[in-house]
Formats: sequence, structure tokens, C-alpha cells
Amino acid sequence: MAVAHRLPRAHRLSFLSTGLALLIAFVLLIVHQYFVGRQVLLDELATEAAIIAENSNAAVVFNDAGAAGEIIAAIRLTPRILSGALYRADNSFLASWPENDPAFPPSLEPDIDGDWLGANALPSETTLGLMGGVMREAVRVEDGTVGTLVLNVDFSSLYWRLLEYAGGVLGIASVALSLAYRLTGRLRKQVSSTERRLERLALYDHVTSLPNRRLFEQELRKAVGRVGRDANSAALLFLDVDDFKKVNDSFGHEVGDQVLCMIGQRLLHTVRNGDVVARIGGDEFAVVLFDIGGPDNAAMVARNLIAAIGKPFSTEPTPTHIGLSVGISMMPVDGDDPAALLRHADMAMYVAKALGKNRFQFFSEAIDGKVRQDLRLESALRQALENNGTGLWVAYQPKLCAQTREVVGVEALARWRMPDGQAVSPGEFIPVAERTGLISALGDCMLERICTDLGLLRAAGFELPTVAVNVSSHQLLQGAALVERFCDTIAAHGEAVCRFEFELTESALTDARGATVLEAFRLAGFKLSIDDFGTGYSSLGYLKRFDVSTLKIDQGFVRDLPADQEDAAIVIAVIQMAHALGINVVAEGVETEAQADFLRANGCDVLQGYLLGVPMPVSELANYLRKHRTLAKSVHAGHPI
Repeated sequence: MAVAHRLPRAHRLSFLSTGLALLIAFVLLIVHQYFVGRQVLLDELATEAAIIAENSNAAVVFNDAGAAGEIIAAIRLTPRILSGALYRADNSFLASWPENDPAFPPSLEPDIDGDWLGANALPSETTLGLMGGVMREAVRVEDGTVGTLVLNVDFSSLYWRLLEYAGGVLGIASVALSLAYRLTGRLRKQVSSTERRLERLALYDHVTSLPNRRLFEQELRKAVGRVGRDANSAALLFLDVDDFKKVNDSFGHEVGDQVLCMIGQRLLHTVRNGDVVARIGGDEFAVVLFDIGGPDNAAMVARNLIAAIGKPFSTEPTPTHIGLSVGISMMPVDGDDPAALLRHADMAMYVAKALGKNRFQFFSEAIDGKVRQDLRLESALRQALENNGTGLWVAYQPKLCAQTREVVGVEALARWRMPDGQAVSPGEFIPVAERTGLISALGDCMLERICTDLGLLRAAGFELPTVAVNVSSHQLLQGAALVERFCDTIAAHGEAVCRFEFELTESALTDARGATVLEAFRLAGFKLSIDDFGTGYSSLGYLKRFDVSTLKIDQGFVRDLPADQEDAAIVIAVIQMAHALGINVVAEGVETEAQADFLRANGCDVLQGYLLGVPMPVSELANYLRKHRTLAKSVHAGHPI
């Protein structure tokens, strides 16, 4: 619509400016032609007057009125001279043409008051106006004046000539403009078409034909103004398609674009005609709902949008199923600034994703506080990593053999203490690191600290059999380069690759992007452990393919042992299945002797939990290992513990 309104206006302005320029040029040309023509006419009249005066001197000297009349009658051949008369040296009338013309007085002498005699007084010198005037020319013989020639001249021919000239110019200009208009018609159409295309490219998404972010922001500003003016309510919905990347990965970007078009059409068909739907980037869309009434109606529309996108998309060879996460900010409750409203809806959308996706979430002050806290954590964490990991350290939780209670390894856990002394929970800063891309630098920093701590333990006389290190699924996106970097770090500290066991979640096994990294880990000689086993969806084939060495039973299944029969059955089944595949089993979250006894009795290999040891810094770990070494010697010597 903006194009349709602006192009005609631009054309009108262009036409008016061109017309005005041509008019000014035309007026200047006519004025120039007038002055040039007038000067030429005056020169011609002066020449004719001089010729007539030269031929009349004899008739005037001899006072021959007849001859003078014949000479003066020659002016009839000159249309621009209306009449003329000859006067003697004493200013008395001699002859005129036409004869007895009342325009000429009998004498050129003035009266005693200075006025010229006669009914029609003549000026004492040549006087010319716009339309004509009177010319006086002296009749001379040698050096003396013997009379005066008076001519009444008319400039009508000058104006007729100007009129003809103007008509010719206008005719030529009209023909030229007509030809130019016809010749440039196609060019104008091409320019208009190009302008429309450029305008559309600037304001509309080329994939879905929906308004793009730029146009949407304009519409959002209008919506805010409309809400403020009419005292109505409106809602801004920020939409993100869940797991859209799998569509591009599975079917290619061309099919992905087709699905985006279908998403746009479903969104348009779900809302009202007066509402605004836009694609603001990637797989993100936005909707403005006018006169929505209240949050309940906005929630209803959000449910309808989620349901519409939840229906399968007709892709070949198999239909595609995707979800939709929606963040909602209400106008004017959540603000009257377009940028703030968009930011609030975006915050709410990320909360909806964090809560499990395919749902909607309203913006609230609590969400704003959480986002601000995450921003503070991100800034502080980024600064800590830039300052060689200041405040970051590694806590080690022992892992003990279920049968002998000997230390068989530790799990390395990231810890962070901010400059003000406040300890930040890993549950807070790890997700922030993953969202902001800092997880890679954090993982590298932690591995450096672990290798350094292993050197300190070795200097104290302790060699750990294994160190389990957590690897985020976000780190796996780096590909084989991650494994190469880990190998370089470990080699630089003189540590053995076989001592390290990397813990990953079950989803890493089934993610096609992580498969190559896991294969690289296996080929490099690292051990692989599956953390929180039982909470995701694993394939036994993947356990075998990647030569997984350890399964860790999630503490949620251990917490109620041995009383909870269902948890007990699951734990026993996991232990038996893992042993059948030649995989060791670690139970985490062991906090009571009853849990430890049940796990040991059912064949669990390794125990980990607060009953056996809390996460501790490397200095405390050395004391812990020293104590357990002493206990082990006492047991082997037959002394009571």
C-alpha cells in the first residue's frame, strides 16, 4: 500500500517540477525574443525614417507640398508605420500621409505656456511605448536642419511575430514532449516496476511475502499510537518455530522455504484481517492483535496459532511436524515503547521455550528480572573468562567402588565465585554460557584447570584412575575441532588420554551433528559416559556403536530406593542391560547406606553421592584421598576401620 500511494505522488511532483522548469524556460525565451525583436524593429524604423528624411530634403527646401506628399506616401508600404508628416524649418505643416490626417497639428511650435499647439500635441522628441509611439527625424541639407519628419509607428507586428514564435515553440515542444513521453513510456514503467520491487524488497519478506521486520516495526509504532489514542488494548505475539532446523537438515532449504510460506499462510488464516502478521527473521514471526480485549483473548489466539502450526506440513516423502513457542506482551500494560514491547515478548518466548516449547508465555516483571540477572551473569562470566578464568574453579566429587569403597575416580564439576564473594550455582551460569556461546571458552578453561590440578595431585603422591568431565551438547557443535583442542590441552600438560572420561547426555547419541564428534572422541582413546541415563531416549545400538564405557543412573531413580518398587525395578533393569553390553554402571545421588546396600546387592559398579563425598576443591580432595588410602591399608592389614 505504501508503494501505491507514494509512486503516483512522486510522479506528480516530478511532472509539476518539470512543467515549472519548462514554463520558466519558455517565459525567459519569449522575453529574450521580445527584447531582441523590439531592438531589430527600432533599428529598421530608424533606418526607414533616415531614408525618408534624406529623400525629403529637396521638397522641404523648395516648399513643394506635392513632392513632399508623394515622398511621405511611401510609408504606406510599411505596415509598422501608421502615418507620417513633414514640417518646414519654421515647424509649420508641409504634407502628410494620409492627407489631412488630424493626428498631425498645423505647427510644432509650443504655445506661450510650453504646450504644443493643436488638438493632438506631439512630443518634442522620439517617444516609444509598448504598443508604438512617435518618431521624430530631422530633415537636413548639408549641416543645417530644414525640417522635421514625424512618424506614428505601431509595434503590433512585433507581438504578432512573438505570438507566432511562441506558437511555434509550443508546437515543437509539444511534439518533442509527446515523442519523448512515448519513447520513455516503457522506461517509466520499468522504473516504476523497479521502484515497486525495491520497495517490496525493503518492506516485505521475499520468502513468505509477509511484512518484514522493518515494516512490522512501523506497524507496531502505529499500533502503539492507536492504543494510546483510542484507549484500547492490543497484544504483541513473538513467535519462534520449534526445531525448524530439522526441516532444513532433513529436506533442504528449498523445502524449508516452502514450509515457512505455509507457516505464514496458517498464521494469516488464524488471525483477523485487521491484525498484522510479519516474518521478522529466520524462523521468527510476530503478530499484532488489535482491540484484543484482555489477556484471555490473547491466550486463546496463541492456542489457536500453536494448534494451527502443530498440524503436519505436506513435505515429501514424509510430513513434517513442528511446534511453536509464543511470547506475549500486552499494550499498554507492558509498555508503550515499540522496542520495549518487542523485547518483552521476546523474553517471554524464550521462557516458553525453556519450559518445554510448543506453548505460550505472558511477559511479567519476574521474567524481566530473570533476563536482567542472566545479562549480569553473562557480562560477569565473559569478564572472568577474559581474565584467565578469575573466580572459576573445579570441584571434584569422588566415585567409589560399590563393593570395596575404594576411590576409582572423580567427577569434575565447574564452580564459580564472583568478585564480590557470591557463589553462583552451576544451574544458573551453565545455561547462560550455553545460550550465549561462552560454553566453549568455559569448557576449555575447566579442562586447563583439571589438568593443572592433576599435576598438583601427582606432586602430592596421588594418581586418579579416571576423571569424568561434563561436555555440553552445545560444545559438540564445534565438530572434530573440539576433540583436537582437548587432545592438545591434555598433551600440553603431559596427561594420559585414557584417564579422561567425557560425560554426555543421551540426546548427544541420537543427534546427527554430534555423531561425528563422538566418533572422534572414541578414536582418540577417550572414554564416554552417558549422564542421567533413563531421562531421555537412547538406542542400545548407539551405546554399542560409540563404545560407551559407563552409564550413570539418574539420581531421580536412586532417591527413593529401596522403598519405591518401580524405581527399584528400573535400576535393576538398567544394571542388567548395561552389564549385558559390557558397560559399567554408576549410580549418582547416593545419600543413605540403604541406597548403597541396595545398589551393591544388585551389582552396581560405582557409587557417587553425598554419602561418600561432597564436591570439593583439589586441596580437600588430596586430604580425602589420603584418608581413604589409610583406610584401605587398615582393611588390607586386617585392622578394624
